[in-house]
Amino acid sequence: MKVAIIEQNLVNYTGHYYAFVSELKRGFEEMGDEVEVFLPTNSSAPINGKTVLPPPNCSQANIIKKYFNIIRDIFRFARVLGSVQKNFDVFVFTSADDPRTIGGASLLLTKKPLVFYLHSPELFFYPIRKSIKLLKASQRLRKKRISLITPASLKEDLIQNFSLKNIRLFPDAPVPLTMPPKQEEFVNCGNFYLGYFGDARKEKNFNKVVALIDAAPTEIGFMVQCNPPSIGYYEPGIKKGVEHIKGLQRDRLYIFEESLPQNEYREFLNKSSIVWCLYDVLQYKNRVSGILLEAWALGKPVITTSGTWMAKQVEKYGGGIVLDTLEIQDILKAIEEIRGDYARFSAEAEAAGRILYEKNNGVALARFIKDIVRK
Repeated sequence: MKVAIIEQNLVNYTGHYYAFVSELKRGFEEMGDEVEVFLPTNSSAPINGKTVLPPPNCSQANIIKKYFNIIRDIFRFARVLGSVQKNFDVFVFTSADDPRTIGGASLLLTKKPLVFYLHSPELFFYPIRKSIKLLKASQRLRKKRISLITPASLKEDLIQNFSLKNIRLFPDAPVPLTMPPKQEEFVNCGNFYLGYFGDARKEKNFNKVVALIDAAPTEIGFMVQCNPPSIGYYEPGIKKGVEHIKGLQRDRLYIFEESLPQNEYREFLNKSSIVWCLYDVLQYKNRVSGILLEAWALGKPVITTSGTWMAKQVEKYGGGIVLDTLEIQDILKAIEEIRGDYARFSAEAEAAGRILYEKNNGVALARFIKDIVRK
């Protein structure tokens, strides 16, 4: 099978976009398929692909200008896909969060199957948001072979009520996770770190991390990745927190203001003792966290929020603590509890990581996609 992987946000080799696409590409190739990756024109990612897609729009233009930029990019996106669609058996869009993806595909004249990976189903179904409204509104897209896949375990009634003609919804899709090498752990008091990884976002309660750093005893170190989201700008109130921790004279506080290359990212993940997964309940009720999967692969316990997908995993496998509140004293108490029985928490995390990795890797996702395309 000839597969086109489309990722319009992959501009370099840092962050999850690169890990996702490179692992999925490896999965298809391991199964004997031919793969071509389509990237933005400004991409420097070390993937053998075609840099032909419009680059991500990171400008702070006004709403009207942003709207016209999106419309322009939709037509550019569609032209690229149209010029190559006869060469492939299936198109896989690895970021369906971008409106240009759905819009460009709606203009594509093809009977080839189109597969869209929804990383954040809550943004599309609770309540119905712009991309799904666009799906409903587009008669041209309704006539195509569309499959929406998501790693979330969605409720059966939602799947049954999803009645768009010719558009199928598949939950429980694998996450293309690369198993990182585990390094020696250092868990004594002088080398105990809590790690916050990924963008500095409200949905990840970044400002609570800032408050925790202010309140935590000095024997707890912190590794904080606080780069802005992929749009290039911080959400309101977040930059103030970043500037605050940058100004602290605290020992063993490591701050990373950019997306990290995979080797550096894993190095600092390896050096963390506990990983922060105290994310927003509404955003992560069914949304899978790659951070948790990566942390557990290294035997790193997590602290997470009650009611989230991560909490369900901790309740099933152990490997962390679930909190009902975000009170600083409760977070500190959870950290101390893990420190006091670290060998057990780490062993549970590592065992869970092995189980989940068998379900979440590039080959598993490639097989999942091939199975639904054949249906």
